[in-house]
Amino acid sequence: MTTKALLVKLEAKPGKEDEVAKFLRDGQGLVAQEPATTAWFGIQLGPSTFAIFDAFPDDAGRDAHLSGKVAKALMEKAPELLAEPPKIEKADVFTGLVGLEVSCGVAVLRRGDVRLRLRTGFASQKLGHDSWALLEQRTSTI
Repeated sequence: MTTKALLVKLEAKPGKEDEVAKFLRDGQGLVAQEPATTAWFGIQLGPSTFAIFDAFPDDAGRDAHLSGKVAKALMEKAPELLAEPPKIEKADVFTGLVGLEVSCGVAVLRRGDVRLRLRTGFASQKLGHDSWALLEQRTSTI
Protein backbone atom coordinates (compact mmCIF):
# COMPACT_ATOMS: atom_id res chain seq x y z
CA MET A 1 0.00 0.00 0.00
CA THR A 2 1.23 3.47 -0.85
CA THR A 3 1.51 5.59 2.30
CA LYS A 4 4.28 8.13 1.66
CA ALA A 5 4.90 10.73 -1.05
CA LEU A 6 7.06 13.62 -2.18
CA LEU A 7 6.05 16.83 -3.90
CA VAL A 8 9.07 18.57 -5.38
CA LYS A 9 8.48 22.05 -6.82
CA LEU A 10 10.88 23.31 -9.49
CA GLU A 11 11.17 26.83 -10.93
CA ALA A 12 13.08 26.90 -14.22
CA LYS A 13 15.52 29.67 -15.03
CA PRO A 14 14.36 31.87 -17.93
CA GLY A 15 15.05 30.03 -21.18
CA LYS A 16 15.61 26.67 -19.42
CA GLU A 17 11.99 25.47 -19.42
CA ASP A 18 12.49 22.95 -22.25
CA GLU A 19 15.59 21.56 -20.55
CA VAL A 20 13.72 21.08 -17.26
CA ALA A 21 10.91 19.27 -19.10
CA LYS A 22 13.49 17.07 -20.88
CA PHE A 23 15.21 16.31 -17.57
CA LEU A 24 11.88 15.14 -16.14
CA ARG A 25 11.09 13.00 -19.19
CA ASP A 26 14.56 11.44 -19.12
CA GLY A 27 14.35 10.85 -15.38
CA GLN A 28 11.42 8.49 -15.79
CA GLY A 29 13.73 5.70 -16.96
CA LEU A 30 15.87 5.98 -13.83
CA VAL A 31 12.84 6.00 -11.55
CA ALA A 32 11.50 2.86 -13.27
CA GLN A 33 14.52 1.03 -11.81
CA GLU A 34 13.44 1.89 -8.24
CA PRO A 35 11.24 -0.93 -6.94
CA ALA A 36 9.82 1.13 -4.07
CA THR A 37 8.64 4.05 -6.22
CA THR A 38 5.01 3.12 -6.92
CA ALA A 39 4.11 6.32 -8.78
CA TRP A 40 6.15 9.11 -10.35
CA PHE A 41 4.88 12.11 -12.29
CA GLY A 42 6.71 15.04 -13.84
CA ILE A 43 4.19 17.87 -14.22
CA GLN A 44 4.14 21.45 -15.44
CA LEU A 45 2.17 23.93 -13.34
CA GLY A 46 2.89 27.07 -15.33
CA PRO A 47 5.20 28.42 -18.04
CA SER A 48 8.31 28.00 -15.88
CA THR A 49 6.96 26.08 -12.89
CA PHE A 50 7.31 22.31 -12.75
CA ALA A 51 6.89 19.65 -10.09
CA ILE A 52 7.55 16.02 -9.40
CA PHE A 53 5.04 13.94 -7.49
CA ASP A 54 6.11 10.48 -6.44
CA ALA A 55 4.73 7.88 -4.05
CA PHE A 56 6.12 5.02 -1.98
CA PRO A 57 4.91 2.19 0.25
CA ASP A 58 6.83 3.46 3.29
CA ASP A 59 9.52 5.77 4.65
CA ALA A 60 12.28 3.38 3.58
CA GLY A 61 11.14 3.56 -0.06
CA ARG A 62 10.93 7.33 0.07
CA ASP A 63 14.38 7.58 1.66
CA ALA A 64 15.83 5.23 -0.97
CA HIS A 65 14.40 7.46 -3.69
CA LEU A 66 15.81 10.60 -2.08
CA SER A 67 19.28 9.05 -2.21
CA GLY A 68 18.76 7.55 -5.69
CA LYS A 69 20.01 8.45 -9.14
CA VAL A 70 17.27 10.92 -10.08
CA ALA A 71 17.62 12.89 -6.86
CA LYS A 72 21.39 13.08 -7.31
CA ALA A 73 21.02 14.15 -10.94
CA LEU A 74 18.47 16.81 -9.95
CA MET A 75 20.78 18.30 -7.34
CA GLU A 76 23.68 18.31 -9.81
CA LYS A 77 21.61 20.03 -12.54
CA ALA A 78 19.73 22.41 -10.24
CA PRO A 79 22.24 25.31 -10.39
CA GLU A 80 22.22 25.18 -14.20
CA LEU A 81 18.47 24.71 -14.75
CA LEU A 82 16.62 26.13 -11.76
CA ALA A 83 16.07 29.67 -10.53
CA GLU A 84 16.05 28.43 -6.92
CA PRO A 85 16.77 25.15 -5.14
CA PRO A 86 14.07 22.46 -5.47
CA LYS A 87 11.41 22.67 -2.76
CA ILE A 88 11.01 19.13 -1.43
CA GLU A 89 7.90 18.43 0.66
CA LYS A 90 7.25 15.09 2.33
CA ALA A 91 3.62 13.98 2.50
CA ASP A 92 1.48 11.14 3.79
CA VAL A 93 -0.86 9.43 1.32
CA PHE A 94 -4.26 8.46 2.69
CA THR A 95 -6.08 7.58 -0.57
CA GLY A 96 -5.39 7.22 -4.26
CA LEU A 97 -5.40 5.04 -7.38
CA VAL A 98 -2.67 4.80 -9.98
CA GLY A 99 -2.47 2.54 -13.00
CA LEU A 100 -5.21 -0.01 -12.41
CA GLU A 101 -8.85 -0.11 -13.38
CA VAL A 102 -11.00 -3.18 -12.83
CA SER A 103 -14.30 -3.41 -14.65
CA CYS A 104 -16.42 -6.34 -15.83
CA GLY A 105 -13.79 -8.91 -14.88
CA VAL A 106 -11.00 -7.22 -16.84
CA ALA A 107 -8.14 -5.21 -15.37
CA VAL A 108 -6.68 -2.37 -17.39
CA LEU A 109 -3.11 -1.34 -16.59
CA ARG A 110 -2.20 2.13 -17.82
CA ARG A 111 1.24 3.56 -18.50
CA GLY A 112 1.17 6.89 -20.29
CA ASP A 113 -0.97 6.42 -23.40
CA VAL A 114 -0.65 2.60 -23.32
CA ARG A 115 -3.60 0.64 -21.97
CA LEU A 116 -3.14 -3.09 -21.47
CA ARG A 117 -6.19 -5.28 -20.86
CA LEU A 118 -5.60 -8.30 -18.63
CA ARG A 119 -7.84 -11.19 -17.62
CA THR A 120 -8.71 -11.16 -13.94
CA GLY A 121 -6.69 -14.33 -13.30
CA PHE A 122 -3.54 -12.37 -14.03
CA ALA A 123 -4.91 -9.22 -12.41
CA SER A 124 -5.24 -11.02 -9.10
CA GLN A 125 -1.48 -10.55 -8.79
CA LYS A 126 -0.16 -7.22 -7.56
CA LEU A 127 -0.52 -4.66 -10.32
CA GLY A 128 1.32 -1.40 -10.11
CA HIS A 129 4.85 -0.14 -10.61
CA ASP A 130 6.36 -3.66 -11.00
CA SER A 131 3.70 -4.91 -13.41
CA TRP A 132 5.39 -3.65 -16.54
CA ALA A 133 8.60 -5.49 -15.73
CA LEU A 134 6.59 -8.61 -14.99
CA LEU A 135 4.64 -8.29 -18.24
CA GLU A 136 7.79 -7.65 -20.27
CA GLN A 137 9.25 -10.86 -18.85
CA ARG A 138 6.14 -12.84 -19.82
CA THR A 139 5.57 -11.40 -23.29
CA SER A 140 7.79 -10.69 -26.26
CA THR A 141 5.95 -7.54 -27.31
CA ILE A 142 3.63 -5.09 -25.60
